[in-house]
Amino acid sequence: MAQLCTLGMKILLLLLTAHICWGYHEETHYPCAFIDTANISGSYNSEGSYIHNWTVIPRHLVAAYDFVIENGIRIPAPIHLRACVCKTRPCVRICCPKGQTYDLGSRECEIPKRGLSSLPSESHMEVELNNGSLRNIELRSRFSIYVGTPCELMKAVTKGSEEYVHWTLHENGTVTHQGHLFSKHYCFTPVLLPNGNTSWDWQPLACAPEKLHFVLGVREWTYAICLSIAIISMFIVLMVYLMCSEMRNSFYGVAIKAYTICMIMGYALLAYLTLHNPANLSNAACRILPCLTLMYLVLSFYILSFIAFKLYLSFHGVVFTKLMFWLIFTPIVLIAIGWSFFAGSSYYASRLIFGGDTCWFDPRNWSIMVYLYAPVFVACAISGFFYILSLIYISKQPEIETEKSFESIEKNRFRSFWKYFGYTALVWFVCVCSFAFNYYREERSHLNYAVSFCMAFHGFAALYALIGKNQQIQNFLRRIDNEEDTCENSVPLSSFG
Repeated sequence: MAQLCTLGMKILLLLLTAHICWGYHEETHYPCAFIDTANISGSYNSEGSYIHNWTVIPRHLVAAYDFVIENGIRIPAPIHLRACVCKTRPCVRICCPKGQTYDLGSRECEIPKRGLSSLPSESHMEVELNNGSLRNIELRSRFSIYVGTPCELMKAVTKGSEEYVHWTLHENGTVTHQGHLFSKHYCFTPVLLPNGNTSWDWQPLACAPEKLHFVLGVREWTYAICLSIAIISMFIVLMVYLMCSEMRNSFYGVAIKAYTICMIMGYALLAYLTLHNPANLSNAACRILPCLTLMYLVLSFYILSFIAFKLYLSFHGVVFTKLMFWLIFTPIVLIAIGWSFFAGSSYYASRLIFGGDTCWFDPRNWSIMVYLYAPVFVACAISGFFYILSLIYISKQPEIETEKSFESIEKNRFRSFWKYFGYTALVWFVCVCSFAFNYYREERSHLNYAVSFCMAFHGFAALYALIGKNQQIQNFLRRIDNEEDTCENSVPLSSFG
């Protein structure tokens, strides 16, 4: 009985191992490179094989894919069947439809200008056979032909600056030159040879992924220094609100402290990302750090919306405690965290938003408008709504009511807060306009000197509005100044002895 139990356990273990291995095989193993596959969803299935474009494809060359690759980037996609069509029959890729060539200047297919010699036939091409002989053969008789560029940007492989290399197409579908194998991510296009614009030659073009090169110049250092000025200013505001007893535990004081912490962290991370080359950061750091930056910046604006809502309710006699702040603030934090990490795992224009050529939003697309400026705009709209409601309420109140002590404090907070909010909205409006200006000028950067100086201005605006124009803070600072003067002018009693 013991032997039977032992045998049963071994069989069970083998079955479990086989199941795990099979699952691992299905999830991670694909029969060929993605470039050699074609989508065969909807193709005819006959006795375990598939028929695609009149070609029988064995089952072992078919797999379910949950992604596609565009411009060298793996992008999640609905599950679909793909077959290794280039393993059943060699593939040849032509860049453009018949009668067109790929223009390396405009990076798109164009009809050649008039006056040039006629294009070579796309149906025939010189091919080196397996026996080493060269023959001009009909492509469709031996190859599967695919029309289109594998990437958005293609480039010619030349010797020196302009001299083209004569690449040879082999019968097995490979392209070589003197023993050098050309990449599979290619396509053929007729190229006009530099010999009097009279003859064309088939040339393979390779994918040329557009890289965003890291630059650390005067503009980047200026931006980082201005961010540092803003960080120091926000830190001063935070320390003053921590020391002020009237503000320390009030709803407004706690909200301002939470806001300044978010701005300090957000601006510090922005400065760090500006000064560090993405190539020197790990993939995890290049994904996590911008997510945290986005979270702090978005959260700061929703704290301002939260304060605008509280100031409006204060005029109606509604009092919020410190506990109520955290109960309402916690869901906002969770939403900001969810939004930032959703952005970090999303794609825009076939690229991961974070973790590619740059560890911040790519200035070559509009992703920053969608994932940063759009939530900021929504927060500003919410704040503006409560600002208008507060103004309407104040305008309807008789003068005698607004002179009360409670109303006076709230009215002063209201004015100082909205001064600061106006400066903040102006700073970020400049950032949005600068990005749009750089984008249409094709400058691959979010930065210019206007953005840099606005960051420093933002810090000074916080000192001016949140400290200089706040009545309670000014009274607190005067008390500290008076106490220091009293200590300096006092004389110890022992001196009269």
